[in-house]
Amino acid sequence: MATKPVTLRLDEEFHARLKARAEEMGTTVTALITEVTERELDEGRERFLEAAADFNTPENWDYVRERFGPRS
Repeated sequence: MATKPVTLRLDEEFHARLKARAEEMGTTVTALITEVTERELDEGRERFLEAAADFNTPENWDYVRERFGPRS
């Protein structure tokens, strides 16, 4: 797939944090920004988040803890 360059203006502190995170992950700033942006634009993301919110009830978490044990 062809790529298109995009220019972003970031303050120095944010850029340093972004660069450090990319290095921790063994990737580049460009790849990290691309991955995060693709995830944000994923059409199934909103559906997943809504389903997760519906699941997030005390009763469901009681079941999860009973079935799988406490969070470690």
